Amino acid sequence: MDVGQAEPARYLEVAEESARIAGTVALAGFKGALDIRSKGGKDIVTQFDTAAEEAAIGVIHKAFPTHAILGEESGASGWETQGDSNLRWAIDPIDGTHNYAMQLPFWCSSVALTDAATGKVLVGVVYDPVHEELFTATLGQGAYLNGERIQVSDTTDPGEAVLTTDIGYEPDIARRMLVLAGWMQPHVKRLRLLGSAVLAMSYVAAGRFDSYYHLSLQPWDIAAASLLVAEAGGRITEWDGTELASRQTGAVAANPTLYPQILQLLHEGDKG
Repeated sequence: MDVGQAEPARYLEVAEESARIAGTVALAGFKGALDIRSKGGKDIVTQFDTAAEEAAIGVIHKAFPTHAILGEESGASGWETQGDSNLRWAIDPIDGTHNYAMQLPFWCSSVALTDAATGKVLVGVVYDPVHEELFTATLGQGAYLNGERIQVSDTTDPGEAVLTTDIGYEPDIARRMLVLAGWMQPHVKRLRLLGSAVLAMSYVAAGRFDSYYHLSLQPWDIAAASLLVAEAGGRITEWDGTELASRQTGAVAANPTLYPQILQLLHEGDKG
């Protein structure tokens, strides 16, 4: 078999190994001495973000040397293209770096494989090493948490829904997100800010939260988590209701009944 082409089970196996090693490297540095540097604005990176990503990339390159890779830390300017394969990996070694740096136990590692020809995410894995939770999904084969099938919640009334979001780093986006939080709060049961978009969307897939929304996410934030939500029976789209793209995008996720109601509320409240 060509190392560039494999069965879905093999892709998932490599994604799991890659996410696990990234999470394990990150966990080794959690609550230790950190070299915290600015990536611009209020965004930060630590030495363990870089080390975790390098470890994850090493696993993927060994298995599929012709695949392209986009890592948050090493390839933020675009896909690192190798060979002529349409298969591309997106890696977020530590999603929730501010939480990680403040010793808050809500962060994770995320790995996804996408097909550039179709725009589809083929496999997605999110690993939370602090709580030993591994979220996995393969296109058309469902979503799982530690091997057990998961599904989105069955909440249909926004007034009974628990939503999650984040504010973001960019000032204009943060302003709009704060306005939206004030607008959404009285229309829903509860609103939570977890500090990790990937983990929050994984929790939507598992039915822990009813909905997630954000105005601006990067490809490494959205890839694995979007497949988890979809394979768990949920709906996740761009901010305007169109299909997700591989570029920077907004996101609205919920179960199919709740989704259009949340989308409408968001559009009513967004004064951006």
